[in-house]
Amino acid sequence: MGAVGSVSARRLFLAGALGLALWLSATFLWHVTYRQGISLQVILLLDQDFPALLGALFLLVLSAPWADGKGFALPAPTARIVVPLILLLGLAAWAGHYALFQDYSISRDEEVARFAAAYMREGLFARPIPIEWEPYRRAIMPEFFSPFGAADYWTAAYLPVNSAIQAIFWQLGDPNLAGPVLLMGGLFALWRVALHLMPDRPDAVWVTILLGFTSSQLWVTAMTPYAMTGHFALNMIWLALVLRGGVLGHLTAGVVALIAAGLHQWHFPPIFIAPFILWMLLARRWTVAAFHALTLVAIVIVWAKLWPGFLLHALGAPTDVRPSAGVADKVGSLFERLGDRWQPFVNLSRYFAWNNVLMVPLAALGMAAMRWRRVIRGQEIALPLTLGCVAGCVLALAQGYGWGFRYAHGFIGPFCLLAGLGWARFRTEGAMRPVLIGVIITLLSSAFLVWRTHEFVAPYAASHKLIDSSQADVVLVDPRGGLYVTDLVRGRNGVPGKPMVMNLGMLSLDQVDALCASYVVELFDRAEFRPLGVPLARWNLGGMDALRAHMKEAGCDKPVQPPLPETFEDALNAADNAM
Repeated sequence: MGAVGSVSARRLFLAGALGLALWLSATFLWHVTYRQGISLQVILLLDQDFPALLGALFLLVLSAPWADGKGFALPAPTARIVVPLILLLGLAAWAGHYALFQDYSISRDEEVARFAAAYMREGLFARPIPIEWEPYRRAIMPEFFSPFGAADYWTAAYLPVNSAIQAIFWQLGDPNLAGPVLLMGGLFALWRVALHLMPDRPDAVWVTILLGFTSSQLWVTAMTPYAMTGHFALNMIWLALVLRGGVLGHLTAGVVALIAAGLHQWHFPPIFIAPFILWMLLARRWTVAAFHALTLVAIVIVWAKLWPGFLLHALGAPTDVRPSAGVADKVGSLFERLGDRWQPFVNLSRYFAWNNVLMVPLAALGMAAMRWRRVIRGQEIALPLTLGCVAGCVLALAQGYGWGFRYAHGFIGPFCLLAGLGWARFRTEGAMRPVLIGVIITLLSSAFLVWRTHEFVAPYAASHKLIDSSQADVVLVDPRGGLYVTDLVRGRNGVPGKPMVMNLGMLSLDQVDALCASYVVELFDRAEFRPLGVPLARWNLGGMDALRAHMKEAGCDKPVQPPLPETFEDALNAADNAM
């Protein structure tokens, strides 16, 4: 594929900078100046993404006059070079879970995934609730629990495959290897797809994989238990198998799609696959299109019908909350969230910040490279890639936590492939200087984002460590005054136990009295978590004031204390740290 026409790197940089400036201006006006709600995403945007994007914008403009030129030459992207790089990225992601996240998963989504992995590791489909804790089950598991048999079992609300993968790696030694291994599988598949699509343009293959290698969103998310790394990996593996073709390739792709749909929510893979079915239909590949359409039907049958039916049979009727696994409910919920939780400015700003600074400008070239006569004959793979990327960006629903925009995580691969196709169409072979500049800018932005992420996570990791060190039977978390402190309500390595951690706001006065009468109880509130650096939140739950006053009268408000030093040397070290 030779270059057709030419787009100068200088114009590309300036156009990217202009588009980014307009987008950031709209984001700031909508979410800050006119304050369309101060959500967690906006807090993270202002702390992490906005400064990173402003810096990238400045560097794009500054480097534009020097962007054109040959720059440097790269060897052919052979397995001997690419595979070791992929292995290094996987190892870095595994180490990053401990160095960056301090072996802590900050969000409830991640904790629930690890919770399910823990009971799957024990050969269970759900964790039976001990009889003594049944009256407090919702305070112990506040949200994201399955309604099936919820009076007697704790079960994750998400589908099981992501947790099952973690459970397998847990049996092998470390569940935190799951994300890095999936990352490596996805990057390997991305490389193979790029080779297939651009066999005569090794420089475009390098552009594709370098954009993937320098994606902070891919790398940092792989450090977490989020299912999104699995979506990226299985999407790319599915595409590699489809392009391989043949009966075996398509059958295996169907199995991969079925597995991907069970990662955590079944609707993600159909959004990715549907544009490729359209592409197959345009190419009059009727049998292949019908097979993959039937795969989507199988996804709905297995994960939206059979799996809830299995849970109903195995665990019992829904209790506590309404069931939400039905097809109509899933579609209705999606449109409902689009109505009141659609935040494209802030979410896509996070997406731009956490990926290579050239990913979107080059992907735009890939979209522009489509020749419409070839499109209507199904000969342009850029069409399904583009439709998928557009769908992933349009569904910009509020995500809460996420390093980048995780709901579009599965489309990072298509963005990179579009960028490679755009490079191959509009850039002279081998002129890699703009890519080098883009990688340098991205690495500088990534270093800032990683630092801010560590600073944000560290207080919660320290808070969890303090709670986990308690010798009490029960720790009651009063979340008032702290940002998302209720997410500290969790067990140890996904297993509730001593101390049994509960959300104080979900307990009645009688329940607190019963706990104080029967167990050693400690309290964790702003007096403990604010000094550790947990961000301040000004919301107040007035009904808890009376509850806390009652606990004080009953002498049941002892704070969580760090454990006593086990040795004299530990005591000396603690005293030195306190001085």
